[in-house]
Amino acid sequence: MRHHRKLTDDERRQIIEARAEGTPAAALARRFEVSTRTIYNTLSRAKGAHPGPTTTISTRLSARQLAGFQAALARRGITDQPAALRRLMGAADILLRPVDPVVLDHLQAWGEQVATEGAAVNHIARKLNEAKLRGRPLPFTDEDMTTIRTFAGGLVEFAEEFRILWEAQLAAKTREVDKALEGLGAEAPKP
Repeated sequence: MRHHRKLTDDERRQIIEARAEGTPAAALARRFEVSTRTIYNTLSRAKGAHPGPTTTISTRLSARQLAGFQAALARRGITDQPAALRRLMGAADILLRPVDPVVLDHLQAWGEQVATEGAAVNHIARKLNEAKLRGRPLPFTDEDMTTIRTFAGGLVEFAEEFRILWEAQLAAKTREVDKALEGLGAEAPKP
């Protein structure tokens, strides 16, 4: 048995909870591969900072949702699902925070640009449709073509900028998940 192994925060929490439920210190020492002295030291340090009351929650998941969660953990080499879920819930205030105001500003500006240029294209379409319905020659000018090309180019640019912004947000969330799950996996995830 190793006696000089450093316990993780999650292991310390498990020891405190198990001891509160009556598990003998010797059994905990064997389970966590540490000395009984380490178990008692862990409990002594926790006396001043008793963990708050815990709450048990339950939820229904589809087989697909559970398989997705398990697959995500497996990609990170994590087998302790309850610990991973506790860590993710602990990081929820970071993971679920509202969208960055800069992102919202970008989206609003893009929306306004699409609305303005789209209105100009819509005006051209109405003008052409009206001429067609009245049997007149189609009044399509070089200026109309420039307006449509500007609109199309703006949409392509928007799509690319949105992709870049989305990937940056996704990468930031992935870093937060990795940080929350740090130390649970057999190996660190490969970037």
